[in-house]
Amino acid sequence: MSNDLTTRLFEAVQSAHDELDQQVAGYLADRKLGVSCREGCAFCCCAMVSLSLAEAEYLRVQLSPEGLARVQQTGPKRLQRIAREKNIPDFPTRYFLEAHPCPLLTPEGSCSAYAYRPLACRGVLTDLEARYCRPGAILALKGAERRAYLKQLKPHHGPEHYLNVPWRASERAAQRIWRYEHKVRGFTVVGELASLVYLLGRADFRTALSKGQKAVRDYLGHRGVLGGEWGFWIG
Repeated sequence: MSNDLTTRLFEAVQSAHDELDQQVAGYLADRKLGVSCREGCAFCCCAMVSLSLAEAEYLRVQLSPEGLARVQQTGPKRLQRIAREKNIPDFPTRYFLEAHPCPLLTPEGSCSAYAYRPLACRGVLTDLEARYCRPGAILALKGAERRAYLKQLKPHHGPEHYLNVPWRASERAAQRIWRYEHKVRGFTVVGELASLVYLLGRADFRTALSKGQKAVRDYLGHRGVLGGEWGFWIG
């Protein structure tokens, strides 16, 4: 990728991050909502996070050696899971319930790349107790506990107890990045965080990128991770 293209994409990603953060902060202030998300609370970091090629490239260059090493260890395993289970409807839910931590987390449970985290991560916030975010917590609620939980849900929640406006705003911001990258690069790739960041460290994937969309499509298809309900997407 040329230096000019890298600069344009990285500036677009940084701008999208800043704009979303400002939008979310304004929304929280206007609605007088206090979020319960804090450093060291990492329940939501067990979810499978999708991001674009541009965000993955931007993130990779910011990783510490320790974070990069964890990605290099985790990436191949997640690629294998995606290849096997990309067509299973509840694959992301089951994966979340297995409580696999994001490789960007430190041993203390903090994000080692918090300032550079993807748009998808920035949109996940709640104003309810953080214990509800623990993998399996909602499914485990029964009787009075479940009724108490449901009683707390307001129109600004959804899905579940997460704040709807930040969630949807992050989705729209991500889609704008996809469109911009398609405009300036000619295509983008959308995939799971650890596996896409890992692939960017492989010479064979970088070679495919340099050859264009068809070569990348063939590469991902050969690895079995392209398409399906939860596989990689290119376009």
